[in-house]
This record gives sequence, structure tokens and C-alpha cells, in this order.
Amino acid sequence: VACGKDKLATKPSIKLKSTSGSFIPSGGGFSAELEFADKEGDISNTLFIQKIRTNKKVVPTIRDTFSLEVAEFNRTSRGNIRVNLSYQNHLVSAINPPNLGGNPPVYEDDSLIIRFVLRDLGGNVSDTVSTSAIVVSRN
Repeated sequence: VACGKDKLATKPSIKLKSTSGSFIPSGGGFSAELEFADKEGDISNTLFIQKIRTNKKVVPTIRDTFSLEVAEFNRTSRGNIRVNLSYQNHLVSAINPPNLGGNPPVYEDDSLIIRFVLRDLGGNVSDTVSTSAIVVSRN
């Protein structure tokens, strides 16, 4: 009798394999490696990303949800996706981070959790995977 663990499903699955770290210095970047599986191998070229700012002080944020194009997979049922997020375009969250004082001013860092979702060409959506807490320096 075979165990059903390795069976592929119509709904794509993703796992977070690794990240580049939990602290992003000013101007730095962040990368994550995701592993996917999909029975039909019809992964679309879009990965949906959501930034959740977890700071206690709630302020207006920039571009909390966006999508990135990923490489074509040519009917591959398993593979890896490397996601590279840039500081200014993807990671900065607060529009005007709270000023913590000082001269020159010191601004509150953005504390984030980043979520990833993958869709296939059949419209099936994977479960959501999330990073652990990430701190984006604003100084």
C-alpha cells in the first residue's frame, strides 16, 4: 500500500525553503526561495505578494499587495522560484515612518511579514506561505 504523501494535487502547493535574513539595511534587498508542486504543471507566470506591517503604531503604507512575474516552467510539476525584492520598490512600507526623535531624525523601522501565493493557469490558488518577522531599516 502506497503512502499518499508525494501525490501531486491540482491545487498548486508552495513551501518557503529559505530567506536571505530577517534584517534589511537601508538600501538592501531581500530574497526568498520557494518550492512549488502542481499536478498539471501549469503554473502561471505570476506570484502574488502581500506585505503586512506589524508595527504597533499604525500609519498609511505603500503598495501592500503586488505581483511579480516568474519564469516560465514549461509544464514542470515541481520546481523552485527565487524571489528578489528591492528596498525601494518592494520592501519599504510606511509612507511617513514615525520620527523617533534625534538630530538628525531617527525613523521607526518597518516590521513586516511577507506572504506569497502562487496561481496556476487553471485558476487554482496555492495556500499562503509567510516569512517570519523581517525588519526593514528606515535610517
